[in-house]
Amino acid sequence: MAPFSLFFRGGESIKIYDPFEKKIFYEDLEFPEKVKGKNLICVPTFFDFHTHVRLLKNQENYESLQKACIAGGFSEVLIQPNTNPRLETKEVHKTHEQLTKKTYVKFYRTTSLFGNQEPSGNILCYSTDGIEYTYNDLVKNFSKKTPALVLDHSQIFENKGMFYRKINNIPKRPITNEAIAISRTVLTGIEFNFKDFHIQHVSSKYSIEIIDFLKRYAYITSEVTPHHLLISNEDISNSNFKINPPLCDRKTIEFLKTAVKKDKIDILATDHAPHPKKPDDFEKAPYGTSNIEIAFSAFYTALEDVFLVVDKLCKNPRKRLGIKYKFSHENLVIIDINQTYIVDSSKFLSKGKNCAFDGMKLKGKIIGVKIKGQWGYWDGEYLLD
Repeated sequence: MAPFSLFFRGGESIKIYDPFEKKIFYEDLEFPEKVKGKNLICVPTFFDFHTHVRLLKNQENYESLQKACIAGGFSEVLIQPNTNPRLETKEVHKTHEQLTKKTYVKFYRTTSLFGNQEPSGNILCYSTDGIEYTYNDLVKNFSKKTPALVLDHSQIFENKGMFYRKINNIPKRPITNEAIAISRTVLTGIEFNFKDFHIQHVSSKYSIEIIDFLKRYAYITSEVTPHHLLISNEDISNSNFKINPPLCDRKTIEFLKTAVKKDKIDILATDHAPHPKKPDDFEKAPYGTSNIEIAFSAFYTALEDVFLVVDKLCKNPRKRLGIKYKFSHENLVIIDINQTYIVDSSKFLSKGKNCAFDGMKLKGKIIGVKIKGQWGYWDGEYLLD
């Protein structure tokens, strides 16, 4: 790459999409070096509603996560509570606040529904994600907490099934598990004056249908991940495909895609769950896939509508959380919508190399990312070190 001096792409405008004003316009922009692609579009930086950080030895920390976020076009993310120790006390939240004080990426946080910290400041809502809980846990904590938005990883944990189909001798998880858990959480919360819910990583037709029913009684939104829109449980070949909730069948994938297009699903979220390397044994391997660096491409490959993807990665997450945001030349993502590439997790900036998309051909490559007025990423190179 040429030295970090700006190249003016004179005489040729780039298409810009502003999802907040729902308009398209054209401008000449300054780039770190000349752009070769002719199918470029410029959009605002993304917001990830569902991100994990580890803070354990040799695992994802805020430094590596920031690099991965910027490479993927994300300037803001919402951290889930299953850190070690959990995000559920004032002391733990203070530690995370200090670690992210001077980062380019804005790290908002959830707080465990089962701890003693309530939402405040950069702690935007409760979450159950990554935490095994029972019905009694829900009753106990809904009964004593101040009502606020609850993000729910909806699962009946009493059932230990791992996949939505039988693989080897591992028990199958019932496909109805998620929908039953959604009903349990929402109806229990409503009884204790909670009226605001967001259902994480939906993975079944039943879940969408039960959410539609429950909307009669509460305000409910939902999200879907790139892996649940692109990878079938027929593709499971190694432990990188061990994901929670499990991968669904091809018929359900098509149902979920249609649900996104019909606004039955409001938000696209990564559920970036990084691990350096998983053991080959399905039962010993942790759940999750590292994907925040390639999430846009995966969503675009699955949905084939750049404006839809940008709306549900940019506008909808921020609107859901009440975060005021508008198009700014200080925070931009440059995408070549026709360029394809093969995913290679060994080249990820994230410490998470456990990628279910490894070897997959994706369309829509992020060329550059500008964050807080600086080009942080360009053509595969991180520029902020």
